Amino acid sequence: MTEGDPGLQLKWHRKGLSFSPRVFRTLWRFQTRLYNIVRTVYLALIPVLSAQPRPPIVRDTGRIDIESTLRADPPTSGLDRKFNVLIPRESSTRNGPTFFSRILLDNINHAYFGYELFIEQQQPGAYWATFGKLGVSPLDLAGKGNLKFSLNQDGSTNLDWTLLPLPEIPKPRLIHDGDPLAIELFVDASTGSKLIDDIHIIPPLRINSFLPVPMASSRAPVSAPPVPTVSGPARDFAASDADLQILIPRGVTLNGVRQGSIALRNVHGTLIWLYLPEHGRYVLSLTPRPGLDFKKAGEVRGGLISFNFDGDSILLECSNLIAAGDAPYNLWVLHDDQWEPIAEAQKIRPGLGTVSAAELAALKPK
Repeated sequence: MTEGDPGLQLKWHRKGLSFSPRVFRTLWRFQTRLYNIVRTVYLALIPVLSAQPRPPIVRDTGRIDIESTLRADPPTSGLDRKFNVLIPRESSTRNGPTFFSRILLDNINHAYFGYELFIEQQQPGAYWATFGKLGVSPLDLAGKGNLKFSLNQDGSTNLDWTLLPLPEIPKPRLIHDGDPLAIELFVDASTGSKLIDDIHIIPPLRINSFLPVPMASSRAPVSAPPVPTVSGPARDFAASDADLQILIPRGVTLNGVRQGSIALRNVHGTLIWLYLPEHGRYVLSLTPRPGLDFKKAGEVRGGLISFNFDGDSILLECSNLIAAGDAPYNLWVLHDDQWEPIAEAQKIRPGLGTVSAAELAALKPK
């Protein structure tokens, strides 16, 4: 649109508005300045809007959830505040896989980038993670209202946006509860600074009691959830099959001193581990696990795990019953003081995860 645009004059004339050339030029300049002001304010607010916390997840039994946290490397680069971060797109099926995608907008350069992630549970606590190229077009972004401030001067949506390739797409891999999972999203060619997304897999909630039978309603038919199934030949239940389950831990103390916030909010499995910075990993079990060097070191009592190991006293509290039943149970512990997470950001705070007996056996010195 240029000053004195006859097309704009015609639009106003059709609406019954008629102005002298001088008045029209004044109105045109006002409209242009207003557009520039709105655009400038919006771009200035991008870091503030992007920093807003993601709405809390409403957990649904049997569904895998995903949380991700942007991280700049080094933190002083400010890359985690440079882009407009859209709310992640996530879809999942009960007792099935979960799809997750992350999209970031570079409003200054009219570019966008991101990734897709597909998570499939292989067994409790183990997942197959597959990354993929972002399959989103500018038309898709505009259709969901993400480009409402990207306008041409005639008021139409500017669809001239470029999808930037990722530095590298990670190969499919098997991960367990608590394992680090991250992807590089952007590398600044001039400084080498990186923008990384740290990803946390939140295991599906397990059913600890019978669900109420839904009552029929005249308004809508009732859709019952699918019946969970497992494969393989049946066998007798063993004590080693009993799960430990930690949902949203309240905190952990070491020798009476409260430690930092826990990296993973909930885990469940026959063997769970607790990581403490500078103390390594403690693998916890309800049974002795002969041949794996577990030691009876504490107890599980309701929502509290307490144990003493190598002169340290450790307490872990959570809001749920950690083990099924109303009795306290002995706790067996295996300590690996050299273990630590791979991701640097996870080495400085307590963490939770799961491990299998087969993995522990493979790690045991011959």
